Amino acid sequence: MRRITTLAWLLFLLAQVSAAEPATLEVVYVESEDRACAKSRGYDVKDEWIKELNQVLPNFRDLWNAKGPAMFTAVTTLTHRSIDPHVEPVRLTLCDTPSQSSSGPSVNMRFALHSFTTSPVPLRYKIDVAFHESLHRFVAEYTPRNSQLLTSHHSESTCVLNHLHLLALQKAVLLSLGDATSLEQVVSIDSQLPSDCYKRAWSLVNETDSTYKQYVAELAKEA
Repeated sequence: MRRITTLAWLLFLLAQVSAAEPATLEVVYVESEDRACAKSRGYDVKDEWIKELNQVLPNFRDLWNAKGPAMFTAVTTLTHRSIDPHVEPVRLTLCDTPSQSSSGPSVNMRFALHSFTTSPVPLRYKIDVAFHESLHRFVAEYTPRNSQLLTSHHSESTCVLNHLHLLALQKAVLLSLGDATSLEQVVSIDSQLPSDCYKRAWSLVNETDSTYKQYVAELAKEA
């Protein structure tokens, strides 16, 4: 009887440990989808890009699972809202489509590859892109329709307006985790993108040292 009781206790402890383990964040790359995308767009996804992406894919998965859970937890801590329903698998692509969130978070990996460019961006930056795209639905749901901050910038482009609360939250998360270095990298690389949208949005979010907090406050659940 004592042995049965001990076994039951051990099984209970194992169940508790398993329950406490964070869920693995899924990363998906499907070569056939990239080939189909390229064919439909008259683009050429080169074999060497696919080979290199498959080589860096384990590192991307490890880094996303090392950094992602803490960033998602920080979102809930900062806004008092659960982000769990908005956390979806991240899809990687080498097609000539931008990183986006319309059908779930999708990250274009071409500029992180040596086989594509002589000056690839750090893999850590692409982790922040995955986080960025994962935030879009959350931010869209909780940005107030009568946002005073958006009203004050009504003359800005739709792209800029759609990113003000998101970039502010991204900034708040990285600062709360003590990762100012990654934040500086995100702002720097984002500001060099062909579209001036991100550069303009970051300039508004960084207007003062505390401006970003105003946007986060609009996303937060009232106490």
